[in-house]
Amino acid sequence: MQGYDAGTLEDVAAAMNLRKASLYYYVKSKADLLRLIFDRAIDRSLEQIEEYLAIEDPRDRLEALIRHQAVTVAKDPALFAVFFDHRAGLNDDDMADITAKERRYLRHFIEAVEDAMDANVLPKADSRMMAATLIGMSSWVYKWMDPVRDDPLVFADLCVQLILRPRGNDEYRKRTG
Repeated sequence: MQGYDAGTLEDVAAAMNLRKASLYYYVKSKADLLRLIFDRAIDRSLEQIEEYLAIEDPRDRLEALIRHQAVTVAKDPALFAVFFDHRAGLNDDDMADITAKERRYLRHFIEAVEDAMDANVLPKADSRMMAATLIGMSSWVYKWMDPVRDDPLVFADLCVQLILRPRGNDEYRKRTG
């Protein structure tokens, strides 16, 4: 596997067993492919995260968001390697669209953090900075996750354990004994 920078649309067509002309019907350029990759990553994440916003308990909502972020990135490291490492390849309009979606995603985390602070689940702090820290902590996994050795759900449990005090009979203890 060559990676995004070294790969070409011809390589993509070959990997998908498509003729180049068939791929070019859907994807006009490498920049267009990059936009589609970014859209897939952020749209999927936003779709899923918005389901968790209905959780009323602030601790449970924040836990769901942390788990979601950790598992989403850990389960698809190749997608998120492109998402996090290849922003410079986006054109200005695509970057503006992605940035708006990322702000919406961050806003959900900020609101969950603020609610958790109000419920004394988290200590009082700058909610934007804390939300960005949570997202950052749970995103770096794409760099080191070994899918043979490492379990995304155990990683998510660890992220939650670092932020929220464990409850009596939690999933982390069930999985790690």
